[in-house]
Amino acid sequence: MMKRAALVVFGCLFGSCSSVDTDAPSGSGEQPAASVGRGIVSVSDAASASGKQWPRPEWRVGDRFTLVRGERMKGTFAVTSIVDGAYVLDMGGGSEIRRDRDLGNLGHWRQGKDGPERSMSPADVRYHWPLWLGKQWTCEYIDRTRDGRELRMIASYEVEEMDRVTVPAGTFDALRIRRSLRMADAPEEQPTTAQMIWYAPDAGLEVRQLLGDSMVELVEFERGPR
Repeated sequence: MMKRAALVVFGCLFGSCSSVDTDAPSGSGEQPAASVGRGIVSVSDAASASGKQWPRPEWRVGDRFTLVRGERMKGTFAVTSIVDGAYVLDMGGGSEIRRDRDLGNLGHWRQGKDGPERSMSPADVRYHWPLWLGKQWTCEYIDRTRDGRELRMIASYEVEEMDRVTVPAGTFDALRIRRSLRMADAPEEQPTTAQMIWYAPDAGLEVRQLLGDSMVELVEFERGPR
């Protein structure tokens, strides 16, 4: 049970999952047709870009990333295949997460099961390429669990600054990106949740994340064969 819980936690950290309200009604009888979010709903005008821009990275089958949360809990992800335009990352223990070619989060799967344990539809658009300092974008997606419970979520992102950060894997120049998340139908007074992401263009992936009171850092990574 502990190992499976750890895998789910790391899946959310690497994929930037939102939190599903476990008290939401699960419904009964026949499930309605699955909902789909609107995807990107706003993005900075390209005319606002000045200076350097950073393009989308390309991951490869065989890429491996190891993260540590809170200096103690480690998890390793390996890109095992590219299916329907999505990277499939093996977390071990029969768990997989998937990210689209833009590194948007698509959800969590269990090997041998039909359909996802949890999905983001169409995707939590974690990055909107190319990136530049000051760029902002907002997306809407449906966060759906296997039993059919759905939450319509709105995630907003802003590239705040380029920081030089040191993590166990080394020192990187990393774009600091703020992520704000809320339920689309939440009351106006309900606060958003926030996450900080440090994306290193030279590595092509996140090297640090601050999620709540936990710091997640890159321990090591290696690229698969070309």
